[in-house]
Amino acid sequence: MKGKGLKMRYILVALIAQIVLSLRGLDARHDPSAPIAQAAEKRAHNLHRVDTLILLLFVALLVLIVLTSWFFKHHRLQFIHETGLTLCYGLLIGLLLRYTNIGVIESQTIDVVQKNRTAVREPPDYLRLEVEPLNVAKVQFHYELIEGLFGDKKQQSERQLEQKAVFSPEIFFNILLPPIIFNAGYSLKKRHFFRNIGSILAFVFIGTTVSSLVTGLLMFVFCWVFSLSFSLKEMFFFGSILSATDPVTVLAVFQDMRVEADLFALVFGESVLNDAVAIVLSSSIDSFSASQSFDLNALFAAALDFITVFFGSLFLGSIIGCSNALLTKLTEIHEFPLLESALFILLSYLSFLLAEFVELTGIVAVLFCAICQAHYTYNNLSEEAQMRTKQFFQVIGFLSESFIFCYIGVSVFVSHSQRWNVLFLLATLFSIVVARAVHIYPICAMLNIHRNPQIPRNYQHMLLFSGLRGAMAFALAYRNTATDNRQVMATTTSMVVILTVFLNGGLTSWMIDRLKIKHGSEARDESQMQIAMDEGQSLEGNGGAETPSRVSGQNPWDKAFLPRKWYNFDASFMKPLLTHANPTLMETLPTFCMPFAKLFTTRRQMNLYTQAMESGSLDSRQPNGDNPFTRVRYYNSLDHLSISGMKF
Repeated sequence: MKGKGLKMRYILVALIAQIVLSLRGLDARHDPSAPIAQAAEKRAHNLHRVDTLILLLFVALLVLIVLTSWFFKHHRLQFIHETGLTLCYGLLIGLLLRYTNIGVIESQTIDVVQKNRTAVREPPDYLRLEVEPLNVAKVQFHYELIEGLFGDKKQQSERQLEQKAVFSPEIFFNILLPPIIFNAGYSLKKRHFFRNIGSILAFVFIGTTVSSLVTGLLMFVFCWVFSLSFSLKEMFFFGSILSATDPVTVLAVFQDMRVEADLFALVFGESVLNDAVAIVLSSSIDSFSASQSFDLNALFAAALDFITVFFGSLFLGSIIGCSNALLTKLTEIHEFPLLESALFILLSYLSFLLAEFVELTGIVAVLFCAICQAHYTYNNLSEEAQMRTKQFFQVIGFLSESFIFCYIGVSVFVSHSQRWNVLFLLATLFSIVVARAVHIYPICAMLNIHRNPQIPRNYQHMLLFSGLRGAMAFALAYRNTATDNRQVMATTTSMVVILTVFLNGGLTSWMIDRLKIKHGSEARDESQMQIAMDEGQSLEGNGGAETPSRVSGQNPWDKAFLPRKWYNFDASFMKPLLTHANPTLMETLPTFCMPFAKLFTTRRQMNLYTQAMESGSLDSRQPNGDNPFTRVRYYNSLDHLSISGMKF
């Protein structure tokens, strides 16, 4: 009986299985499109696996980069920097992806032509392809244009892993670059930066423009001599994207060796601001792509567009940064540090997106938003939010920059937009060195006429040596690689980045010693001596009286008229308006502005004022006698305290 029962069970299971298979076959016969659905499902599954593999590789690389950075900082190795090793990691991964079968999936490429056989003049955004399964009506599939145009004239099978490893240039501009630029502005060392602000702006505006034009002209002459089909406009565009310097390795060595602060500020300030100038300059030149000629009128139009876009972006970013400062001052959001930090981060990113939406430059906007946030909003944040925002942007900036340099190495082997020209690369290296020398030495000579202390000759040589190219130049070059010429420029730019990072970055410490640039304790002692001398001159100029404006924001080194007026305006109006700083607006504004002053004076600000009065330290907070506003008697609307005739 047991044997018969077991046999009946086997028969029943087999019968059920047969019924299920029959039903599946019936469904397939009733739904002939089922094979298409199965193929689409299989394709989606394979793509998901490839995407996961790509992310796994890059995350593992970032882990390795973090450990490498610790190793280099711990052992203080010379002649190679972690950024150079990051590029090596990327090159190895790109080599692995190119010449192995890791993650390769089956795919097919179909040549698509128009039904009426007319020529396609511009790449379409979408393709509609009709598929005709057996015994089924036509099915239409829509294919979207992938980001990152490339001209592929070879008939070859697609390798999906390589395609997925080539990221959209918009990812760089919209996701990776904003936190890098914001962190540069947010962590800015304002003391030495503003001490050298005049020199930095000269290098940024004059130097970047001259470098762009000289590079473009030299490359155009080279192309004319060797009969290469590059237009003058294309070479000016190429010069503008190569004018963006990114001396991340040099600055890291500067920091490790504690190089003199003024040299660090000059190199850092130029690299932070000239990225923004390079973006606006390249977009202004590229806007004339529809024109066949690039004459003098077009050049003036590009210059006007550059000024409009740059300063428009500057004001937009500054307004958003100041608005956040005012918002954090007038609300009690500091009681909720999580919400406070979230608002800070979102408004910072909003400045970038809004500038891009209104066709300005988001990088410029987010940079000056960061500077305003660091100068004003940071003082209104709770201690927890201050620490959280600082660490957040430091971590995100570090990871983004590491990812970009790693990806630069990967793209050498996996990018579709590779077109090599060794002569073009050698001419580019020569041109960027000449262009940098042409603007570094004349600008330094011009600045040294009135600058004190002057920029010595060894600093000028170091400024020339610090002209590395990096993430910004790479992202600008790969934003559009639709033509053969653009592909040559993109490939050349990636090689310029790799060579300058390896050569200049690796030889930085040797160059510092070779040029006899002071560093370490020697540089620190000289900096302290210079500060003491400046303070002594300031005291002597005031008849030996104490100069309380040092604490209020006046720059003791910069004797220029406009910067001095701005520092006084900032201490008398901007800081009391946007932060809880003293003196309050009720002290600094005229009488007829009293309603406005009371509206923007908070209870916390008045409490700080009362504490300063009781401790006798209020005089150390006030601006100097150059205050642009008239001091008047006012009544405290919070506690009806009358203050009159007091000298601050």
